[in-house]
Amino acid sequence: MPPRLVIFDMDDVLCHYDLGRRLRLLSQVSGQTPRDIRAALWDSEFEGDSDSGAFPDPAHYLAEFGKRLGYPLSLEQWIAARKGAMEPHHEVLALARQIGSQARLALFTNNGPLVKHNLEALFPEAAAIFAERYCSYEFDTKKPDPQSFLRLTEKLGVTPADCWFIDDKRSNVQGARIAGLIGHHFRSFEPLRDEALQLGFKA
Repeated sequence: MPPRLVIFDMDDVLCHYDLGRRLRLLSQVSGQTPRDIRAALWDSEFEGDSDSGAFPDPAHYLAEFGKRLGYPLSLEQWIAARKGAMEPHHEVLALARQIGSQARLALFTNNGPLVKHNLEALFPEAAAIFAERYCSYEFDTKKPDPQSFLRLTEKLGVTPADCWFIDDKRSNVQGARIAGLIGHHFRSFEPLRDEALQLGFKA
């Protein structure tokens, strides 16, 4: 019998995410160099801290993002740069839709509040498929911490062993397996489709 719940990661599973392109788009708006933007927002651990729940309020997160960027970025500009760095993976999205006709679906991504509150604008293709979507900041920790998965499955009311989790990062898959979930390390579409069939999902 297939798993009751299938959990997809977002970036580099449902879409290709290009941080370099996002940095260049932010550079065009702010006048800062991509290297300086990366140092201020990613290498400083600001984004990592946000993913772990340090900035749960969307307005506070955006204000802090702009402060560190050195430019008062609007929500629309933030969305445009984030969306511009995402290219939908249409084969995986189609498979997710097919699986969703046979099991419960959820999206679980290491991200902060603006992704959670603006998914329809950022990634409408995924928003149309995943009614249940969660970002790590909601659980005060992030993947690969096994607690992030246990808090997610508790919120969803599902036993970890009844969940199949798909992520492009091996460490995240290992964290899910420690928590008791079935894990798939995503590298390309064909092995994912093959494992879905092996688990009992119909193509």
